[in-house]
Amino acid sequence: MSKEIEFENDLNLIFQNTTSEIFVADKNGVCLQVNPECEKNLGLSAEQLIGRNVRELVEMGLFTNSTTLKVIEEKKPITLIQETKNGQKLFATGIPVFGENGDIIRVISTSINITEILKFQNKMQEMEAIIGNYDREIQQMRASLKFSEGHILTNDATMKRIYELLERVKDFDSTVLLLGESGVGKSEIANWIHRKSDRSKNKFIEVNCAAIPNNLFESELFGYEPGTFSGGLASGKKGLALEAHKGTLFLDEIGELPLELQSKILHFIQSKSFRKVGGTKLETIDVRIITATNRDLEKMISEGEFREDLYYRLSVIPVKIPPLRERKDDLISLIFMIIENINTKYNRKYVFTDMTIQALQNYHWPGNIRELKNTIERICVTSKHEIIDLDFKMLGLFLNFAQQPDYTNGLSFSQNHEEEKLIYELLDTNHARSLKERVKLFENYLVSKVYNEVQSMQVVAEKLKTSQSSISRKLNK
Repeated sequence: MSKEIEFENDLNLIFQNTTSEIFVADKNGVCLQVNPECEKNLGLSAEQLIGRNVRELVEMGLFTNSTTLKVIEEKKPITLIQETKNGQKLFATGIPVFGENGDIIRVISTSINITEILKFQNKMQEMEAIIGNYDREIQQMRASLKFSEGHILTNDATMKRIYELLERVKDFDSTVLLLGESGVGKSEIANWIHRKSDRSKNKFIEVNCAAIPNNLFESELFGYEPGTFSGGLASGKKGLALEAHKGTLFLDEIGELPLELQSKILHFIQSKSFRKVGGTKLETIDVRIITATNRDLEKMISEGEFREDLYYRLSVIPVKIPPLRERKDDLISLIFMIIENINTKYNRKYVFTDMTIQALQNYHWPGNIRELKNTIERICVTSKHEIIDLDFKMLGLFLNFAQQPDYTNGLSFSQNHEEEKLIYELLDTNHARSLKERVKLFENYLVSKVYNEVQSMQVVAEKLKTSQSSISRKLNK
């Protein structure tokens, strides 16, 4: 075989197997030759195309914006976007071939099918818009919410009235009793009062009355003298009350104290003085006292479980914090703020879809803000992906996480949202991945996805409007 014939065979092999469309026409626009990719894009065989003028093909509606005609008209290379009859978008380039006399003798047009790339681009733009909307919503919330140091926020009318009241009493030493269900944010509100008060430069000491054993409560709160207890500190202990001097002492779960300790707390609150365990010296301190409970103290009084005189001493400023289920205007704001805090803490970019937000809004949150925070963090840290899509049923798995051991492998996206997850990854501008790599990644995903669905390279090629050999090469890679 001569080198000329071998070279011609190589050219024909390339012509037939390239994944780009090739369309060759003469100086009048008559089709002389096409490759299989061109047949696929236009939906006609080579026999149906060869010998026809491009003008006729345009009139038939096979494609728009003919590069061949524009090259013949302008006598220079032309690049444009074509749309075929079957909805394919082609990036087409036409190049003139000139004879010895300077006239055009051939026009060679090559086209790349960019339909999937354009769809991918639209998806990217949609995801950018979604993320942009989330950012704007968070910024709007920041502007409209009343909060301090990122802890307290509200859009709820009742909560706004509560904060207005606390704003007025923050610099007085009157005792504040915070009432409300577990998890409504009583500790955060107590801390907020301290930070807003003129005692903010001094300590805020929190004592959980339910967490300290009764026989150790006095020594923890008031301290003890050296040698009081065998096994105790040789130097004695200062006590939490003295730690709070000039600051704020927050007694949480005050309703859990037994009656014998209640009398001592009453004396301490009245006089702001106490004696250390094992000591005789009277200690007097300057302290603001805030208390909180989720118990019904008035009912406890009627049942003989809580001192009435202590109740009236504690409730100079009683504040009832409504449960989260009664603060619907706060729920969406809290959700976004919690997600943002988690993203900041863990350097992540978690995004909840509208369906996930709706599922969270539809739940009644008996554990209030504490349950909301724990659930959202659980969803995020156990998720395989940063775009999180849950319906109400799936949310139930996280709300009952301890009873769902098989779910600890992490949240898997539904098939409908796998592409969104991929696009979100490709939009990450902090990644060093090039544009070419990102397009290749999406192409690989698309080919694999379709092949997994149909298990046939031929069907994949038909669905993606490309050659079977091209699909084979991509799958092998």
